[in-house]
Amino acid sequence: MEQSPTRKLYNMDDLFNLVEKIEDKDLKNIVIDFINNPLPSHKDVEDTNIPFEQSPASIRWHHKYEGGLIEHTMAITDLALNMAKSLENSYNLQLNKDLIIAGGILHDIMKPQNYIIKDNKNNGNNNNQYDHISEFHLEHLTLMVAEMYKRNVPMELIKIVASHHGEYGAMKPDSIESWLLHYADSIDASLNDVAIKICNARARDMGIQEQDIYEAFTPLKIYELRSTVGKEKLKEYLNGVFINECEED
Repeated sequence: MEQSPTRKLYNMDDLFNLVEKIEDKDLKNIVIDFINNPLPSHKDVEDTNIPFEQSPASIRWHHKYEGGLIEHTMAITDLALNMAKSLENSYNLQLNKDLIIAGGILHDIMKPQNYIIKDNKNNGNNNNQYDHISEFHLEHLTLMVAEMYKRNVPMELIKIVASHHGEYGAMKPDSIESWLLHYADSIDASLNDVAIKICNARARDMGIQEQDIYEAFTPLKIYELRSTVGKEKLKEYLNGVFINECEED
């Protein structure tokens, strides 16, 4: 099996290139403002100083690695847009793709305000350098919706962000665009969740940290290889990548 580590690392240039696809100037400026100034304006909310492009998308579940948040954001926005285009072609619709892009970019933008970077001295054997803020803190969606109201964001954008958790969130989606963003978010998070379990098992097999795998591969690439070549060949390949690398060091 001839493969090489293929994790694509997204950066803020990629995010701003996505912003440029928004045709509505007012909507585009709202998104740019949140990207440049994501900190909630409430006096009791302190900046965690975790950049968006560095932040994980969760601590224990999907995209729980450095750079996971921007990776998830880019993936769900692209996925929702492609589903929108498919529905437009199939049903002769005219969907608001500006709203989908804006909602995709902003849906998790407050997550870094829920995390802290651990003190390495107290990190022990835990290979995730991030953790939840220990003291009481509003979760990311509550922070975002409150801040969107504070900044007088149009209600249609507030709704698509507020409803991205679907039936179990703050509100049910009430538009096709909202449902597409919700399903894109759910698909990407669920697939990454399954893939992370595979990465965790392979890391245990090799006696390495999960984060070592995530520095080289996306979890979904590992899942793809597991599905196409099987468990044993995947183990052989990863041993060649990581164990040989350790021996060379």
